Formats: sequence, C-alpha cells, structure tokens
Amino acid sequence: MSYKKIIPFGLAIMFFIIATFASWYEGSELVDNSFEWKHSAVITSWLHSGEVDRGNISQLDYFVYSIKFKPIFPIIMMSSFIYIVFALGNKFLKSRTKRNMFASLLGVLLFIGAGLISGSPTSGAKIFMFSLVLVGAVLFCFAAIHYFKKVQID
Repeated sequence: MSYKKIIPFGLAIMFFIIATFASWYEGSELVDNSFEWKHSAVITSWLHSGEVDRGNISQLDYFVYSIKFKPIFPIIMMSSFIYIVFALGNKFLKSRTKRNMFASLLGVLLFIGAGLISGSPTSGAKIFMFSLVLVGAVLFCFAAIHYFKKVQID
C-alpha cells in the first residue's frame, strides 16, 4: 500500500477515535439532564422496560444525546467511519461492479439512517440527518461516475 493511501487511512482512524471519545464525553451530560431521559435515553428505555434512572443509562445513549444537541463530533465520527469502511471495501473488492454496488449499499444505509432520525425536532439531529444524506449522495455519485466510466470503456 502506498503512502498516498496509508496516511489518509491512518488520519481517518485517528479522527474516528478522537471524535468517538469527544462525542461520548459531550453526551455524558445526559446523566445530569433528567428531563431529557424520556427522549434521549431510548436504548436504556428499551433495555430496562421504560425505567430510566441515573445509574442505568446506557453508554450508547450518550451518543444519541450528542447527536441531538452537539452534532459536530458525531458527524466527524460518522464521516471518518464511512471513509474507513469505504477504503477497506475498495481495497478488498477488486471488481469495479462490486465496488459500485458496495458504494451504493453504503449510500442506501446512510439514507435509511437519515430516515430514522428525520422525525427528531432538535436542530442537531437535523444537521446530522443532512450530513447522512450528503455523504450518501456523494457515495451514489461515486458509484454512478464509476459505472458510466465502465460503460464508456466497454
């Protein structure tokens, strides 16, 4: 693997790790905001049959809270993770058709994720949803461009 590919991949891993810890830290404010437990501690509510208290809040709910109210680090985390997955897919999928299908599948998954959080009234979740749609559209454009290059070559 060349340095042109190793350095961005390593930076993406570093950004992912830093953004994950920053999102987790920012989301830990959920413990102190008991009025948000009903709306942001959804995973804890599922795990404990609707009972949420300070001691049983799931760590994953911190990310939900962070997405809803402080979306910068979750967006960096999501973007770097998608880059890592996309780079690994391009490395291991040799066929151009498989790469296009893989990019399209990632785009569809991002659109589904955007649809799942589209009902949230918070501005942070709307920004995160927009970033999911934007990255999904970029992946679809990548797949379309590479598909049409293949059609021209054949």
